[in-house]
Amino acid sequence: MSKVVLVVDDSIVSRMMVKAILKEKIPEVTIIEAGGGDQALALISEETNIDIAFIDYNMPGMTGLELISALEQVISIPKRALLTANIQDEIRQKAELAGVTFINKPIVEDIISNFLNS
Repeated sequence: MSKVVLVVDDSIVSRMMVKAILKEKIPEVTIIEAGGGDQALALISEETNIDIAFIDYNMPGMTGLELISALEQVISIPKRALLTANIQDEIRQKAELAGVTFINKPIVEDIISNFLNS
């Protein structure tokens, strides 16, 4: 089954890791990739259909939660994950309140796979 996945992270290494896992787990995946919030917003329109989003929390310009909020003004994304090495309870709580799955970095294949299958 084909899926469209948004991957937003200012770390090219993190984006590459997520993309490699996605391509292995969802062979027909279409990936929309951005290095930050402003770039992601420029790539998205009301006609964009995204099934899953992996968004880094700590990025220049806006946080991942701010980006998710801005995206919600334009489109609905059914499955959203916030990727971060920042394990503060406050950020975890904000993610949960926003209905976003909190995934700790470093990125691990099993955790990404479990999220995809949830």
